[in-house]
Amino acid sequence: MTGITSPTLVINESIINTNIKVMKEKADNLGVEFRPHFKTHQSVEISESFKQQGVTGITVSSINMAEYFIDSGWKDITIAFPINILEIDKLNKLCSNIKLSVLVVDEEVVTYLDENIKHPIHAYIELDPDYGRSGLSMESVSDVQRLKNSIDSSSILNFAGFYLHAGHTYKCKGTDEVRDVANSVLRKISNLKEYFNFPVCFGDTPSCSILEDFGDVTQISPGNFVFFDWMQVMIGSCKEEDIALALYCPVVAKYEDRKEILIHGGAVHLSKEFLLDKSNTPYYGVVAESKDNGWGNVIKNCFIKSISQEHGIIACTDDYFGKIKVGDVIPVLPIHSCLTADLMGSYLSLDGKNIDHLSANPK
Repeated sequence: MTGITSPTLVINESIINTNIKVMKEKADNLGVEFRPHFKTHQSVEISESFKQQGVTGITVSSINMAEYFIDSGWKDITIAFPINILEIDKLNKLCSNIKLSVLVVDEEVVTYLDENIKHPIHAYIELDPDYGRSGLSMESVSDVQRLKNSIDSSSILNFAGFYLHAGHTYKCKGTDEVRDVANSVLRKISNLKEYFNFPVCFGDTPSCSILEDFGDVTQISPGNFVFFDWMQVMIGSCKEEDIALALYCPVVAKYEDRKEILIHGGAVHLSKEFLLDKSNTPYYGVVAESKDNGWGNVIKNCFIKSISQEHGIIACTDDYFGKIKVGDVIPVLPIHSCLTADLMGSYLSLDGKNIDHLSANPK
């Protein structure tokens, strides 16, 4: 890549299109609706690739994100975050224009929506699949029933089903662990079928990439798969060649005595997400081969060992240290692409095209 002078997030559109096609075909083959989460890429231009695969319903993580994608023609949107009643005016504007689905977790919010929403709105009950983030316990049938009764008694809310995100699969080490965690959640969903006849939206990238049977799930909403990242490789959700983005970082100094390289690329670019190596030492990204048009394989024993706000320190082999010069720009594969993309707020394609991002179009 030429012309890069500061940290730049580069995407491979061909890999993105393949990742989308593979996940859409999997959903179709397994008989579930594909409602991809757009919080990872946050790009109207990338969203067009989903339209080309026949996707009509999407998931986002905020009202601002919903507004952004409405402007490009998306009319069936789920906001996968518990309703913030302080945004009621924005909600009313949204649900007057599209089919809007929201997440609720308590009766107080349902009552508030019933009294203040001016147009029909669809409500999922969020369930907690032992992730510990938000939602009702899947074992508390009585709590779930009370909340569902509250929605059913509303004159303007329509019950959409249940939504759950098994984000704890991101802590798994290998595909077997992912299957164990995901199948445990699917069994709990099946247990709820004894009490409720409901649609279920389920979606985390490790589960959706690895499972070959979604049980009683009717919709999936993964997001990270559009780019993947090094964490997904380590989990087993994808292969190295499925990663569709790299952060290109300028080399600003070399330290001969410790065989380390200083790059312009730190926490404000990559986030502070890390993985642990075999000796339980954290690392914040891995270095890939530089190519004329894109990046190549990950280079063994070359990784970001520490970061601060703008600085990244790369530990590397003697051979790699000798090849790199101050002024070079090197590709780093991020640990977590969702956070990196959000922090960077823009993309550059391999052919030098700037790709739109929500952060460049604030509401």
